[in-house]
Amino acid sequence: MWKKMVVGLCISFLGINFCFSQDKNSGTFPQHIIKLIVPFTPGGPADNLARPLVEMLNKRYGYQIIVENKPGANTAIAAQYVARSNPDGYTLLLASDAGMSLAPATQKNIPYDPAKDFVAVSMVGQLTQVLFVNANLPVKNVKELAALARKSPNSLSYASYGIGSQSHVSTEAMDRLLNIEMVHIPYIGASTAFPDLISGNTQVMMSAISGPLPYIRANKLKALAMVGPERHKSLPDVPTISEAGLPGFESRGWFGIVAPAKTPPEIVKLLSEKIWEISQTEDFISQVIDRQGFDVAKVKPTDFPEFLKQDRIKWKTLVDQMGSALN
Repeated sequence: MWKKMVVGLCISFLGINFCFSQDKNSGTFPQHIIKLIVPFTPGGPADNLARPLVEMLNKRYGYQIIVENKPGANTAIAAQYVARSNPDGYTLLLASDAGMSLAPATQKNIPYDPAKDFVAVSMVGQLTQVLFVNANLPVKNVKELAALARKSPNSLSYASYGIGSQSHVSTEAMDRLLNIEMVHIPYIGASTAFPDLISGNTQVMMSAISGPLPYIRANKLKALAMVGPERHKSLPDVPTISEAGLPGFESRGWFGIVAPAKTPPEIVKLLSEKIWEISQTEDFISQVIDRQGFDVAKVKPTDFPEFLKQDRIKWKTLVDQMGSALN
């Protein structure tokens, strides 16, 4: 597959054979369509990251990459599909902390092994979670939210994009720190939760800033705090969760590309170089990262495997500490 083929032509003239050859790199990757499997619904943060990435890869390198959404089961449907695909580089997964780190920490029998079934390709973007509420909820900050929740336990509900997801685990962790109780309403993706949040059917959510950002800017949702170590340039007036009264609390995530285990190292290297290159371009940063509220990927492809290992350890430790709170 990786060897150059020699195309030969021989002719006979006056009884003498003349042969000509030409190198033709017809065996190079890719030779046909690549599928990038996105384990979330169309229109959500992951989808809004994947599609521009694919468009830029196709435009710059002449690739034929398509996005295919396979949401459900807290990313397990998509992850299992990719894990069982041929390890040839033509089926990739837009992975995240949800499926690679949280799922093995919160679920006993997931149908794939994040540590064994995949090979890391490249991080694409990082993201900070934002705590936001229905625009009409009579609170302006985290302290007022906590006071309202304490006044009537379980009168407020919070949305997440799945049981065991980062939004679920992080909100439960926050509830424990604030000593409050809210009802958990899981959805199959962040985008499916927003209509209920806007209408007031649910009142609170913590998710990547990229999803609710347009609604926050349109005053349809209200941001209370950035759940990271610093304010976000997309919402500079929104305080950090530490500034809001929970020092040290943090919830950050990431998106990256992984391939099935045993994918040839040459293909992994080629894909990682191209994807990382696009993720660091000014066009991608300005048109996707900044506009959608992501953070620029800072973990280089060579460091991505170790990052995945440490991320699994981090979330497992947190989940173990919380115990039955997630049931």
